[in-house]
Amino acid sequence: MKVGARCGYCLLHRGYQEITRATDDEALRFEAVQQLLRLLGDRFGPDAVPSHLGSERDRLIRRITGCHDPYAGMKRRANEEALRLLPRLEALVEAQPPAERLRAACRIACIGNVIEYDVPGHSHDIDEALERVEAEGFHIDDTDGFRGLLGPGVEVLLLTDNAGEIAFDRLVVRELRRLGCRVTVAVKGGPSLNDALMEDAEAVGMVEEADEVITTGTDAIGVNLAEASDEFRDTFHSADAIVSKGMANWETLTEYPALCPTLFLFRTKCEPVAASVGAPLRRNVAKLVPEGWRL
Repeated sequence: MKVGARCGYCLLHRGYQEITRATDDEALRFEAVQQLLRLLGDRFGPDAVPSHLGSERDRLIRRITGCHDPYAGMKRRANEEALRLLPRLEALVEAQPPAERLRAACRIACIGNVIEYDVPGHSHDIDEALERVEAEGFHIDDTDGFRGLLGPGVEVLLLTDNAGEIAFDRLVVRELRRLGCRVTVAVKGGPSLNDALMEDAEAVGMVEEADEVITTGTDAIGVNLAEASDEFRDTFHSADAIVSKGMANWETLTEYPALCPTLFLFRTKCEPVAASVGAPLRRNVAKLVPEGWRL
């Protein structure tokens, strides 16, 4: 997905918020903002991919401020809050007929995608979002089509998004494994906004839920195959089906033809992504694309 006009505002807004989280030193803040403006002036153009620019921005901020992970504390708190809520959500899935459990798990994981910070106009209040969990469905719902692709021996790769949210992804992994799939979960290889790392997968119990948890091998936002580890690329290319969580994975994976059937599972939290997928703002999306598809 290419940038829209609003992406420039969002990239700068999120960068400034990240800078203020990273340091209290006004001189460092000024330098980081100055360099960020230069970066956007040089690189923001019609062929830019928002998440790729976001990765460059975040690396610049880390280099100038010396702060390795500005969102570390927020991620820990998000994991704790998600684990507090998880038993209630597990009960909601278990109460469904077997044929509906995967859809229910995907819906909960999708609503959990609200746990993202510093997106202009977006609320990351998970308690408020979960008040609608039983009433709010999908604007695009291809979960039945995806379920029809699954069965014993099917290799599924689940690409995670945010910390906290990864606890709810456990419900999706559980249902995939109930259908006989072997599930590999991929987290980021280094700090990337508030995205889940291996330590988050361990904190919320994902390492026990999935067959295997690996990293992308890079701190890139979304999926950047040029930077990913050999382990991740091998797993990515050998998957029979992919579950892709979050907007950044949509932004980046839509730059490649889909290598296998891919279920994009996210909440529309900004206008450019909403327009690209054909949904209004603040809606849940479960969009299945076939092998070879490209935006």
